[in-house]
Amino acid sequence: MKKLIAAMVLLFGVTCYAQNAQEGAPKLDIPKGMKQYFIGFLVRGAKYKRDISEEEHQKLLQQHLAYIRSEAEAGKYKLAGPFLDEGNIAGILVIDVPTAEQAKQIVNGDPMVQAGRLAMEIHPAMMADLSCVLVEYDKKSGK
Repeated sequence: MKKLIAAMVLLFGVTCYAQNAQEGAPKLDIPKGMKQYFIGFLVRGAKYKRDISEEEHQKLLQQHLAYIRSEAEAGKYKLAGPFLDEGNIAGILVIDVPTAEQAKQIVNGDPMVQAGRLAMEIHPAMMADLSCVLVEYDKKSGK
């Protein structure tokens, strides 16, 4: 009986602590129309500077762009594009999936990442809902 009472007191104490911890947490005033996304930074990978022929580079680049297009058409990439300054961060992705693990899995499927020429950083972010953004590709050229 004493063990049962001790267990109940312990359970009650943990419940009270949890409620107080939640009450003390900051209440964020998140405006309507906001949504969580994952921001992916494509950074220079371990094999970024390795010498490959221009032909091999162009083939890999076309595979990379086709992969980005397929993920955009599937609704996973809301926005994607390169940075133009030759810095360490080569590109940015806005990824619409529920978890960071899913975002990492998708980005790991990119041929440039698989080849080691690019690596990724994934960061959760709260942004304006991008569901109204539509990326259209030229069906004739595949661009």
